[in-house]
Amino acid sequence: MEYRTANDVLQAHWDGRLPVNPQSIAEAMGIEVKSLTPFDQENWLPNESGHYSYRDGKPLITYNSTDAPVRQRFTIAHEIGHHVHGDLDAPRDTTEQFSARTRDPKEVAANRFAAALLMPAALVKHLVLEQRITDLARLARAFGVSTAAMEFRLKAIGFL
Repeated sequence: MEYRTANDVLQAHWDGRLPVNPQSIAEAMGIEVKSLTPFDQENWLPNESGHYSYRDGKPLITYNSTDAPVRQRFTIAHEIGHHVHGDLDAPRDTTEQFSARTRDPKEVAANRFAAALLMPAALVKHLVLEQRITDLARLARAFGVSTAAMEFRLKAIGFL
């Protein structure tokens, strides 16, 4: 199946529950997802949050098991973005690349994809407008993301 947007991926593989489970989605897309620990000596880089690559002709996402759970989820979603965008040569992602300050077009696109995947616009709008949830921390918890990611998404949607 061909995907162009996070919404395409959500429509194909999301069970409709919050928080969105990026690992389940990646696996449903045929992507292997593997956590790396400091004991994975040959692949471990302490400042690396994640990586998208091909191993034995199959897509692989790796993520740092020592990162906070919200970071791990965002990393996996970000790497799915690289997969959907066809970034076969995606660089290893460090924490700096997940920042709003990054300027690399591939990284900016993968960050936007991850935000759209983890915080679907229609659901954000529903919670804010219909459920009247306006507390940033409460919204972040509902979506399983950091408050910084939630704030970024609210700005992108036009709420802030």
